[in-house]
Amino acid sequence: MLFRDILGNDPVKKELLRTSLSGRISHSQLISGPEGSGALLMAIAYAREILCGAQLKNVSACNIKVSGLKHPDLHFIYPVANNPEIKSRAISSNFLTSWREFLNSSPYGSLFDWYAHLGIENKQGKIGKDEAEDLIKKLSLKPYEGGWKCVIIWMAEKMNSSATNKLLKLIEEPPKKTLFLFVSESPVLLMDTLLSRCQRIDLKKISVHEIEKGLLNKGYSAEISKQAAFGSDGNYNKALSFANRSEKDSLFEGWFQSWVRSAFKVKRDKEAVLELVDWSKNVSKQGRETQKSFIRYSLAIFRQAVLTNYGLDQITSYRPSTDFDFQSFSKYIGGANIEDLSIELEKAHSQIQSNGNPNMVFSDLSLKLTRLIHKT
Repeated sequence: MLFRDILGNDPVKKELLRTSLSGRISHSQLISGPEGSGALLMAIAYAREILCGAQLKNVSACNIKVSGLKHPDLHFIYPVANNPEIKSRAISSNFLTSWREFLNSSPYGSLFDWYAHLGIENKQGKIGKDEAEDLIKKLSLKPYEGGWKCVIIWMAEKMNSSATNKLLKLIEEPPKKTLFLFVSESPVLLMDTLLSRCQRIDLKKISVHEIEKGLLNKGYSAEISKQAAFGSDGNYNKALSFANRSEKDSLFEGWFQSWVRSAFKVKRDKEAVLELVDWSKNVSKQGRETQKSFIRYSLAIFRQAVLTNYGLDQITSYRPSTDFDFQSFSKYIGGANIEDLSIELEKAHSQIQSNGNPNMVFSDLSLKLTRLIHKT
């Protein structure tokens, strides 16, 4: 991770780069910023400059280690809790593989995204005393590569008082050439004694223009990039979620329209069943998460159709992006079939989740749709 890879906050990047080059590095710093501003990435890029910037040899090898989050002198602490894989001693080092996967897939990810990745959405992750004790042991060792040691503590506001007090002692008398980077979205929740010992660096929200440019560079369409950036409130993670959802919705819209058109044709042309067979084969080739998402999407569209059928289209959000006549389609979805349609879609969702054969599930669902769609 390099400074140039991070969206926005150019003045902060320049200042951090200046301090790393000058060698005047405060051993305890707090990088704070709102969700989706890239505070964690800023900390990693700064650590890379400290660990690799001064090296005259093997700079590329050092950069690769930091980018892969595998540099032996780069330590991470983050909120964790026991999950089905780690049932005791929940400390960061036991979740390192998951952490690398998470940052690789969601570099601007939120705390909730991290909890979801670990499968602990219903728990409160924390940074506890065991974490601090584990770090103290690591820092008692000499640097593996003879230079600096960097510690990045993400979501530092999740430290409990025991962990904070233990780290305070370490910060007051830090090992030589050791840098502590605390990363926080809510620094007001940190203990005053910790705040008073940190040099503070505040990030701003990312501008709409920079978010739009970032999305365009990732290959999203101009329209989706503009919409996602405008509604992001400076949160690039939120913008990415919107853009991904929009692209998926566009894909799902095509599937849905093809599906119901073929289902309608079956009544007057039995050969149209073959179209449904081909459609089912195509959808069954997708990943299970995509299949489940499509079923949820279809259920939402059927419910929007009911509202439109009953003259409540002013409160619906679905607007076809193609020539699909949603008004005419909606006349076929009402009280006589919406409950059965919902039941069948929920059943299909459950079967996919339980590792049912996707081709059989969607073929069966398609045949039922041909009957239910004409039930008025």
